[in-house]
Amino acid sequence: MKKTGLLRQLVRWGLYPLSWAWIVFGISWFLRMDMDERPAWFLITLPILLTCLVIERVLPMERRWSMTWRNLLPDIVYIGLSSAALGLMSAVLAMVSIGISGQADGPARSWPLWLQLPVLFLVFEFINYHIHRAMHELRGPFGRVLWNIHAAHHLPRGLYLLMHAVGHPLNTMIIQALAIILPIWIMGYTPEAVLVFLVVNAFHGIISHFNADMRMGWANYLFIGPELHRYHHSADVTEAMNYGATLSVWDQLFGTFVYRPENRPKELGTDPQAALPDYRQVFTVLSLPFRRG
Repeated sequence: MKKTGLLRQLVRWGLYPLSWAWIVFGISWFLRMDMDERPAWFLITLPILLTCLVIERVLPMERRWSMTWRNLLPDIVYIGLSSAALGLMSAVLAMVSIGISGQADGPARSWPLWLQLPVLFLVFEFINYHIHRAMHELRGPFGRVLWNIHAAHHLPRGLYLLMHAVGHPLNTMIIQALAIILPIWIMGYTPEAVLVFLVVNAFHGIISHFNADMRMGWANYLFIGPELHRYHHSADVTEAMNYGATLSVWDQLFGTFVYRPENRPKELGTDPQAALPDYRQVFTVLSLPFRRG
């Protein structure tokens, strides 16, 4: 019991800074070695993903949110049809974005790295925030289509690492194209800036769905992590906000910031009144955007 308590304390307060230490070391090493940046984001984030997978299974924060055997098959199907394909597409697009950054000649090309990075993150988050919020809150036929594209990610009643990779292919295509590829092409960021962005973005995407009691403290006022994103998955629409992917600054500025460090949502998933198909009906869920009415 004492050993388990010590491990929980280490996960709670030590995992986040230790992960950042690894990220800083990994990025610094790749940049210092003057190597191809394209595989770096994967090689740096993979150890974090594997570590979190082990912790989530051994020390889950809420066992009722964990991946179950009942959901394993639909998870595999989603990952096989959507997430694996999207993961491959994301990897290709990530590499393309680095490649584009090596060829583009936009206004950011001559900026120092310390200026490129905040602009890159803020522009991405501004676009992503408004697309993401529109998927949840926009009304009318177009808003319904956007929600039906995004709904697959919210149907599970749990929250675990693999959920980060579960979603509709159109969702990733929209975000990647409009929030990442296009701004990089227009602005002409350097490959070094894009590498840092991709690694940090992937890291916070992973931990935002982490079913473990990892605390970020004051960093929640800058970054999106599990304490904020689990509220985004709340079944209570009045608290299902926090639309940021990596940064929480636009949520704070636009009044959608929900941070309750000592609490957690009562239920996750979607409103039962929404009459959405069951999560396990994979092909029905993926067909939602193409339905009329």
